[in-house]
Amino acid sequence: MNDVNYYDKVMKNQSSSSSSSEFHNQDEQLKSSLQKVLDSQKNNLTEEELDKIHYFYLLIIEDGNNQRIIYLKDEIYEIGRRHDAEIVIHDPSVSRHHATIVKEYNQEENLFFYKIFDGNLSGNLSTNGLIINDKKYDNKYLEHGDLIKFSDGAKGRYFVIDKNSKNTDIFNLIDGEKISDKEDKKESYDKLTLTKDNYNIDKIYLDKDNIIDYISKLSSFAELSPYPIIEINLQGKLTYYNQAASLCFPNLIEEKMTHVVLSNLLKAEHKIQGNLFVREVHYQNKIFEQYIHYLPELKLIRSYLFDFTERKQIEAKFKDSEAKYRAVIEQISEGIFLFTADDFMIIEANIATTKILKYSLGELIHKNIEDLLANKHPEFKHKLTQLKEKKISFKKELKLKVKRCEPVDVELSVSLINYQNKLVFCAVFSNISDRKKLENKLKYQAYHDSLTGLYKRNFFINCLSQTIANAKRKNILVAILFFDVDYFKQINDNHGHDIGDCLLKQFSRRLKHCLRESDCLARWGGDEFIALLPDIASKDDLIVIIDRIIKSVTNPFVCHGVTVQTSTSIGVAIYPHHGEDIDSLIKKADQALYITKANGRNGYTICHFE
Repeated sequence: MNDVNYYDKVMKNQSSSSSSSEFHNQDEQLKSSLQKVLDSQKNNLTEEELDKIHYFYLLIIEDGNNQRIIYLKDEIYEIGRRHDAEIVIHDPSVSRHHATIVKEYNQEENLFFYKIFDGNLSGNLSTNGLIINDKKYDNKYLEHGDLIKFSDGAKGRYFVIDKNSKNTDIFNLIDGEKISDKEDKKESYDKLTLTKDNYNIDKIYLDKDNIIDYISKLSSFAELSPYPIIEINLQGKLTYYNQAASLCFPNLIEEKMTHVVLSNLLKAEHKIQGNLFVREVHYQNKIFEQYIHYLPELKLIRSYLFDFTERKQIEAKFKDSEAKYRAVIEQISEGIFLFTADDFMIIEANIATTKILKYSLGELIHKNIEDLLANKHPEFKHKLTQLKEKKISFKKELKLKVKRCEPVDVELSVSLINYQNKLVFCAVFSNISDRKKLENKLKYQAYHDSLTGLYKRNFFINCLSQTIANAKRKNILVAILFFDVDYFKQINDNHGHDIGDCLLKQFSRRLKHCLRESDCLARWGGDEFIALLPDIASKDDLIVIIDRIIKSVTNPFVCHGVTVQTSTSIGVAIYPHHGEDIDSLIKKADQALYITKANGRNGYTICHFE
């Protein structure tokens, strides 16, 4: 299963009279399994490898009565009901290509992330959709505690665990209905991913209602910010603060809502026309500007504080609040621009915006935001309308135009703010071109053989499935051809692997040249190749193609100055004569291949009609 480590624990059906102690024993076994996973991975790593990683990434799958822990470390995982998926889910309501998890790397911070996509990377979406934390996504960066619902009977919970953590009591069972049945379980799910030394979270716990709402901490890595970031819920309970806040305001925990940075936040909520306002805070001879962001959807109030003590002389020159706001946004690398809520005209932009898009500030001002979009996005305008009505911020990945250059991939976040006594849209975007390139590279690697550049087996099977479905509708013939390189082992042993690899690459190119553009060619493994020929008019037409292939590969190959003579053996199966499903067709073609080899090679065998 491609280096996927499974620690299976079969959960037997519980009757309605099951005692709380039985549930407790089940959880203790699961925690024990979790600790075994962590200990096993640590033991398999050298000290040098262990020093380079910060966290372990786990996925707990509940599939019917079966529960298992999966340690994530590979670049890509396909999830679905297919037997060859990296993570197989047996629930019949789950799609064959339900979801795909892709690993991404942030080189600057030396951290890994996992991103999950609906369906597979070829664009085939799942039937049920990608449901995470009761919301539907096309794709999402996985965050600690995310609850993924594949179907009513299959769920998954994602965890990011500090490598030094010994505490396995970080989760309840995946099914929320089971939690309510356990009288001896906590009412809350405390999402304490990192150690308290890293995240200052001792004595700070979340209510059950805020568990899902609290998601967003790890993906933004607020802990790395040099500026204080503080959050409280709408009941005035402190839910989060980063290391910078701890250093600047050491009495925050003790003083709570009486602390100067938290006082009057709840009283001020009704004064906000939009969802963001700024106030000045004086603390121990320092002056901070506090940007307070009300997040009604998350039931949170989030504050960002900037030390402006040394800037007071500069501030004396500022005439209004928007000038002070610009002093903050000009310091950050993300592009920020403001545009009107009625006609979408840009009215302000920071330096980073001009650097990324290569337009001058004069060229950007009064430009319609839609004129910056590289492609038409009707839903973008619809989201802006919804934002104006419901005041719920949104994020979107899209391409923005760059002056005299190719468009740039960005992640754009749009909020509604109060600016000069008017409601305007505030757009913050970052360049994600490198990330997109990595995603495209991973997509290519997922479905293409690294040596020959041909498709891999998983892509071929997916293509064959679609072709069979189309053939059933149109009542047409489809051919499956299995090839191997005759005497490849002897060639490899006599001339070495470099010559062998060169031969495989040239062999694959000749096969591809002989096939039609509509045909699909893949490397099955080793020196075996497989081709899918849709819409074959007749058996005679098929034989013409086969003869062309045999003639082509019998010509000598020249590999690194060495002349190699070989041939090919071919086995053929035809839909629907030799089978109407993937497994039977491939099996028949493979059997025909071995008949060809038994009859002296350098030829082909077509299965007998049944």
